Amino acid sequence: MIPGWVVPPRILKKTFANFSIIRYLDDMKKILHIIASPREDESRTLQISEAFLEVFLENHPDYILDELNLSKEDLPQLGTKSVSGKYMLLEGKDLFGRLKESWAEILQYIEGFLSAELYIISTPMWNFSIPYLLKQYIDLIVQPKYLFRYTESGKVEGLVKNKKMIVIVSRGGQYQTGEAKGFDFQEPYLRAIFGFVGISDITFIIAEGMDSGNPEDRKQRLQDAIASAKKLGSS
Repeated sequence: MIPGWVVPPRILKKTFANFSIIRYLDDMKKILHIIASPREDESRTLQISEAFLEVFLENHPDYILDELNLSKEDLPQLGTKSVSGKYMLLEGKDLFGRLKESWAEILQYIEGFLSAELYIISTPMWNFSIPYLLKQYIDLIVQPKYLFRYTESGKVEGLVKNKKMIVIVSRGGQYQTGEAKGFDFQEPYLRAIFGFVGISDITFIIAEGMDSGNPEDRKQRLQDAIASAKKLGSS
């Protein structure tokens, strides 16, 4: 750098439907928005997420937004080499050589996850659970030594502490009450896996019945979820 020159701060600009937010990136807290819906503008899940983020970022100027759209990522595969690395980590050993090289991309996703203070997961329900890309992402980042560890007594200690998560969900049917509740493997799994790594403050915003009932009822359910998201974003 030339003496006397000042390096300008990095800037992020996020444009919503009604306004733009400009953030100076240095020394700010990060929101990691993990998008598991491939439908982009047609996604009802993302309509709710956008409503939350628009209000939240307007009311919390100390946060910046980082989006991870899983349908646009070429997520690494957990092949023979990378699985061997997982077992080395479970044994408390460090990766080295070609094995360490094979983990380089996985570690980038882990570091990206750990760098955030607030997590937003936008996901539809697929086959009573989560889309396969979200499951693959979770399998990549939930690794010993980084997101959890086994203590000397053999107990599990989550290493992702003092952070919050908001899960925004849309579902074709209704699974929060009645007999269909037993088919909801989505919320219990996400609470379990992220609770395992130390995230206990998890809030769900759920839009159900998006493909059932008459069009007016579906529209109202979506609007109710959007209203809940805006209310949460303003708090």
